[in-house]
Parts: sequence; structure tokens; C-alpha cells
Amino acid sequence: MIYTAKYIIEFSCFLIIAFFLTSCEEKRKVEVLTKYNGPLMSTENLNVIYSDSGRVKVKLTTAQQLKFQNEDEVYPKAVYITFYDKNGVEYSSLRGDSGRYEKSNGLYKVMGNVFFFNRLQRQSLITDLLNWSPLRKKVYTDQKFTIKTPKEELHGIGMDSDQDFTHYTMRKTKGTFAVDSLNSQTDDIATDTTTY
Repeated sequence: MIYTAKYIIEFSCFLIIAFFLTSCEEKRKVEVLTKYNGPLMSTENLNVIYSDSGRVKVKLTTAQQLKFQNEDEVYPKAVYITFYDKNGVEYSSLRGDSGRYEKSNGLYKVMGNVFFFNRLQRQSLITDLLNWSPLRKKVYTDQKFTIKTPKEELHGIGMDSDQDFTHYTMRKTKGTFAVDSLNSQTDDIATDTTTY
């Protein structure tokens, strides 16, 4: 009888220890599976304004913003960026089907049917991806593009511009270019339209 009680106590202790060890293992497995990688915040009807000395310079508008743990932002719906002059008058606008902001390099990417228009110079840019750096005040693309002005239609791959799309540099281009040259006999400017 003494041996039976001793075995019952030992067996009970064994079961209790086994139960606790099993419980600890199960808790560890559950903790690993619950990591969340989705957006931390969702904002509807977002308006972001960049100003300098109290004057609005740039306005970004979109219907939805998703913000992630690394502070990147995704704009799954259409993105509109408007540029203003020193008097607060809108002179350039940019539109794309979606976009994102990469915090690590301070870069906005506008994607899908991108259309950039400079009202003052009446010129437009069409591409599939346009990068905008507010810090450098530049826009650029490594994708195919089309630029239309009152006198020209240019096509190419790769383009850099200031953020208001007034001065730009193109790479790998083709199209019809208007070239102004001086006539040595008079002060008149002749326009030569040459296709390359």
C-alpha cells in the first residue's frame, strides 16, 4: 500500500510537469503567428499642404492613404498634386491612378496614366511612372514618356525636370523638334522644324 501511494504521487507529479512543459511550447507557437505587417493607419480624403514662409507651394490630394510601420505611405486611389507660384496661383498639376511615399528617401511615386500639365507654358507630360522629390524640387522618370507643347510632340525613355515642369532634360528621344536659329543678315528669328 505504501508503494502504491508513492507511485501515485510520482505519476501525478510527472503529469503536472508534462502539462506545464506542453503549455509553454504552445504559447511560443502562438506568439510567432500573430505578427501583423499591414497598414497601421488608414486615412480617407487626405489633403497635404507644403508651404514656405506661410505660402502654399504644393498640395497633394487623394481619396485614401495607408500608412505602414516603416512610415511609408500607399495611395491606392487617384493622386493629385498641384503646384502654386509665389502669389498662390496654380500653374502646374500632376495626376496619377495611384501612388506611394517612400520615407527612407523622401520620394513620392505617382503611377498609372500619369498626366503632368504646366498651364503657363501649355505643355504636358504623359508617362506610367513619375517620381517627385520635394527636397530636391525635381520630378523624373526612367519610363517611356510623351511631351506635348504648342509646337512639338516628343517621345523618349527617361526625363528629368524641375518640379513645376518648366525646364526639362530628355534621354533617348525622338519626335519633331522646333529649332530657333539666328539669321546673320537680320535680327529675325527663323524657325526650322526638323524631324529626328
